[in-house]
Amino acid sequence: MRALSLPGCACRGAFQLGVLSRLTKAGEQFDLVAGASSGSVSGAALVAGLAADGPDMWRAMASTPVFSPRYLRSQRSPFGMSVILRDALRRYLPEEKLHRTEAELLVATTRARRFFTGQKDALVVHSNRERRDMHDVIVASCFIPVVYAQVPWLDGEVHIDGGASDNTLIDALVARGATDITVISPFPEGRIARTLFSPEEPPRAPPHVRLRLIFPERPLRQRNFDFAPGPLEEALTMPHKELILEPSVRPTRTA
Repeated sequence: MRALSLPGCACRGAFQLGVLSRLTKAGEQFDLVAGASSGSVSGAALVAGLAADGPDMWRAMASTPVFSPRYLRSQRSPFGMSVILRDALRRYLPEEKLHRTEAELLVATTRARRFFTGQKDALVVHSNRERRDMHDVIVASCFIPVVYAQVPWLDGEVHIDGGASDNTLIDALVARGATDITVISPFPEGRIARTLFSPEEPPRAPPHVRLRLIFPERPLRQRNFDFAPGPLEEALTMPHKELILEPSVRPTRTA
């Protein structure tokens, strides 16, 4: 079973969509697609069959301010990520296209109360085979207090960024039978933080799983919450490298 892991990386998700656009044109397919935080947006575009158009979504947000007085009336906050994300989902990823997809989409969110009280079951993995409110789930998966003004509720609870609990969902993919997992990371050598509070390091998988890491050819200039046109376009068009970890075999590189 082939699976795809799309870790959260804020606005650097532009790199993920640039890669997905190329992989889609090359005919690559996945049975399972998992995303946390901004990775859930990239994953939604892929399962909806809209990955080829994904870069256009990011280009449409070029120069959009994250902090501006313009948001005060609707958001009661000068931070606009909630409205920026919801508008992008409505325009480019219609909810009806996120249902009955050939590949299953898994999205991570974190139960806020359980997370902040140290409980182990804070992580929730949502499937588009089971839910119809995927826009709400994706917004919850991306929610970081302050930067996002509107607190998301799912099933009677406040949920926050899925990456707070699990930013890669590799364990969830393996539990569902994945034996070949591709991870797209915008950081050098494919490093990624396992959670928002973990150091960046190469992702790990059980010995029987083939792991392919895709990462930028060069370090990206784009920052976490940055829609500046130059760095955004660089992230979308940056060539990628691959590092393949075969089961019980030393890593090999491909250009």
